Amino acid sequence: MAKRSRNIKKVKSGIKKIRSGAEKYNPLNTPLNMNDTTDTGAEATKLGYKTVKKTQDTVKKTVNTAKDIYKAPVRIIKIARISSTIIVHLLAFLLNPVFWIIIFVLFFVFFFAVPIIVILSGGAVAGTTNNKAYVRTAGSNQEISSVFPEAEHFYDLAADDQQDEFDSFIDSLYYSVDDLPNSDLVYMVCSNGTTFEKTLVTDNKKQQIKEQFSKTLSKAEAIALVYTYLQREKNLEKGTVGEIYEVEFTKEAFDDLLNMMVSWTDNIYDGQECPSANCSAHQEEIHNPRYDELSDKVDTLADAYNDWYEILPYFETYESIEDGRGQRQYWDNSVQWRIDNWKLVYGDAVPIAPYYTYSGGSFLEDIGDLYERYLYEFNNTPESTIEMVVECEHLHELHSIGLNVLSKDDVMDAWNFSEIDKQWYEVTYMGFVYDPDIEVDS
Repeated sequence: MAKRSRNIKKVKSGIKKIRSGAEKYNPLNTPLNMNDTTDTGAEATKLGYKTVKKTQDTVKKTVNTAKDIYKAPVRIIKIARISSTIIVHLLAFLLNPVFWIIIFVLFFVFFFAVPIIVILSGGAVAGTTNNKAYVRTAGSNQEISSVFPEAEHFYDLAADDQQDEFDSFIDSLYYSVDDLPNSDLVYMVCSNGTTFEKTLVTDNKKQQIKEQFSKTLSKAEAIALVYTYLQREKNLEKGTVGEIYEVEFTKEAFDDLLNMMVSWTDNIYDGQECPSANCSAHQEEIHNPRYDELSDKVDTLADAYNDWYEILPYFETYESIEDGRGQRQYWDNSVQWRIDNWKLVYGDAVPIAPYYTYSGGSFLEDIGDLYERYLYEFNNTPESTIEMVVECEHLHELHSIGLNVLSKDDVMDAWNFSEIDKQWYEVTYMGFVYDPDIEVDS
């Protein structure tokens, strides 16, 4: 038995490790710049993040950690620009304690209560154009409604390419109804626990195997993973830590994700037997054992007849002796030992009649009748027969396939995501899931 191995898909590595400082830096947890009137979306995101975090502590600490907050249905709000005139009036109000109390209450209602309602409901906040809430990828100035379809398209292309590659590999396994002895066998173990026992790789079995190549990541998960990864790479390129950049989704980015997520191997063993050992069926001429059995029987009866015939004269002599004593002596000296020898040679083949000692001629006729009966059967028995032989000729190749599909957590570990990266991923993912303007698979 020969074994050959081939690694069809290798998990790609070599992803750059983010600098240690980034692992301690949360781009959603930096101080706000309230004096910057240029709204890139980053300051609005930070405000929304800090507002949610502070409010969670206020409302009986229903969410206790930053990680829990990220896992809540998050809506990032774009804040209207604050003009210098509004700032001046706001400072005037602050000089009056009564107005301070009023403003504090209004601030609490609009900046604490409203985000909580948005988080819990997943809906948009009603208001004027300047107050309209926009859902955005975490830390980005891009709207989900425009970003997600483009990313979804690239993900579908990459996933289809991966599926086609795996399907082509499975289709290349040889199977023919007209050539079963040379058809391939397959044994497969999947990372999800599914196992296919050794069997001929029929068309139906091929389809079952192809269906095991499933995308364990939903589109929302895949896009959020790639987005977070691209932000890391952009920071490395710019020599920054935790900065937020506009990133561009490409098919190559999703190819990298799927190459990381999916791999399979194929070990090949020659000269294998199929499970039922019945792949080869053909007619074969088989020698008939009954023919040999009857031939021996006929020959033995012929010899028995002839040898008994030679004993008959001694019967006649015995019967011709009139003296009783002389008869007994002749029987003992000339007849009995010949009968005993005949019984020793032919006793198993010819039944001895109880009257043979008194009628040797009649017993000879019995042997002759028995001979004729077996001779008739022998003459009507073929020397060989044609039979259908079913067997396995051990010509199969066995393909032992291992299919490994990583989960999103496995991918984040493989990409060395820090806890901050994972939180950033969660915020982005939940933004996709709870945005009413897009449809994502679960």
